[in-house]
Amino acid sequence: MGLFDKKQSLSRQELREVFEKDSGVIPKTGGKKYYQEERKRIERDVFGAKYGSQISKSDYRDALHKLKSQAFKARDRVEKEEIEKKIEYLKRVSGEK
Repeated sequence: MGLFDKKQSLSRQELREVFEKDSGVIPKTGGKKYYQEERKRIERDVFGAKYGSQISKSDYRDALHKLKSQAFKARDRVEKEEIEKKIEYLKRVSGEK
């Protein structure tokens, strides 16, 4: 079940709770995890103040799109892989495939 199946948007506090309660497993990495501090950092960095107090489905997609463009512009392989891990994790959390 995805984040936006029942609601059109989530408050920032609800989104933080989702990240706090999540297991942090990163897909396609063989069981590697983002620990709680890393998940908090991802939430702060990806969904900055620009998105306001309510995060809608389109805001979430916009954030993923921006991460994809950052991965495309990454200068080295390591940086690109880190961004792609964030993208896969955010997709898993939201319920996308």
